[in-house]
Amino acid sequence: MRSLGLDIGTTNIKAVVVDVGRATVVAHASAPTPAGGVALQRTVARLVGEVGTEVAAVGVASMAETGVPLDGDGVPLGDLVRWDPSRAQDHASALAATYGAAPLFAATGVRPSGKVPLATWAHLRAEEPDRWTAMARWAGAADLVVLALTGRLATDHTLAGRTMAYRLPAPGELVPGGFDAELLAAVGLRPEQLPDVVAPGDVAAHVTAGGVWGLRAGTPVIVAGHDHPVGAWAAGVREPGDVADSVGTAESVVRVLGARPVPAAVAAAGMSLVRTVEGGHEALVAGSATAGAVLAWWAEQVGGFPALAPLLDAAAARPRSAAVPLLLPYLRGRQAPRPDPRAHAVVVGQRPEHDDVDRTAAVLDGLALHARWMLTAQAELAGADPAGGEVRVLGSATAGGSAWLRAKAAAGPAPLRVVGEREAVAVGAAVLAAHRAGLAEPLVLGSQAAGSGPDPVYDALYARFVTAASGRPSNG
Repeated sequence: MRSLGLDIGTTNIKAVVVDVGRATVVAHASAPTPAGGVALQRTVARLVGEVGTEVAAVGVASMAETGVPLDGDGVPLGDLVRWDPSRAQDHASALAATYGAAPLFAATGVRPSGKVPLATWAHLRAEEPDRWTAMARWAGAADLVVLALTGRLATDHTLAGRTMAYRLPAPGELVPGGFDAELLAAVGLRPEQLPDVVAPGDVAAHVTAGGVWGLRAGTPVIVAGHDHPVGAWAAGVREPGDVADSVGTAESVVRVLGARPVPAAVAAAGMSLVRTVEGGHEALVAGSATAGAVLAWWAEQVGGFPALAPLLDAAAARPRSAAVPLLLPYLRGRQAPRPDPRAHAVVVGQRPEHDDVDRTAAVLDGLALHARWMLTAQAELAGADPAGGEVRVLGSATAGGSAWLRAKAAAGPAPLRVVGEREAVAVGAAVLAAHRAGLAEPLVLGSQAAGSGPDPVYDALYARFVTAASGRPSNG
């Protein structure tokens, strides 16, 4: 039995057809994510045609916080409004001043920031009044695809939970079935203008009569949810204590919780409280908006990716000492830990004798050490040992024996288990769709232990990194 999985990412859209019984990808296609809402739907349609339409179910995952206004006929109005930590920051600050940052976090599990859609909608109302007036409804990226396939505007709680317009239920309670009227009223919206929130485990809708994009009418379609949690679920991160590090253009560390930490401490660390894909457990999410983007930025500095490839190999092989240079990998501020919108990319500890290989090693180590910082801070909030257990790593940026993966394994704090499937999110969406449609068991993608464990030299590097990133005086 075959299932179609779609991953609408920040940089690329991926489509896979999966033999669900064996968790084997039988067809794969991808394309850059376009700017426009209509163009996104057309791109997905083309990719579906490329991978094949003889499937029993369809699952759609996507980046969070990105969406587009729709007119009264459900047609996207212009370009996608992409997630951006800075664009709506003034409106986020105004919401926090009016309603209180702590009460907003307690209600939603999300910190007021320029990235959240509630602030983005306030920005649209103030800065693009014509578009705002023409907007009948709002669709997230995954929701837009499901709407085209089924005619129903629907979303998943993992995506709704990123908007700051959806209430986080108390531990043990069911997730809400819709957006919150009081929170939406703060920016002049009503719940009926937002997608329906499908209950965990349910099918969102079915492909409309006559079929769409070559898919058979009646094919079950699900909104799999937020890309990073979907990938974590596919990797087997489903029970308290399980941890995933999902790496793409952005990076997200997900830890499943057995008990809720103090919300104020979570907010102060720049993290979010969410429910897992299946809705039964709470989880902590820590993110870095520009993890994979840092490598693209560094490639530009050294002459492009062809020039970067040998530097990465050489950097991975170069021995580390406690005094090597380190990059603070912040292109657009830092989300977590210790949020700082002013944080920027800078190499610390650089000396005249350091060459491009040293500087490339500084980039790899900076990325790896920031991930260690997120993992460590998360474990401390959860009352867990940062070095305990294993961390499931997934994402094409760390597939195989990549230099970045080797730096991560050396940096720690815990041993890594690497998911072999490069498109874990798209495959996870396909598997989840088949499971929710009652067609297959919720299998776990294969993984294997990283070739090496944490290297003790990174303990000293980590101390230097956190000191520098925190803005404290340092001799490094």
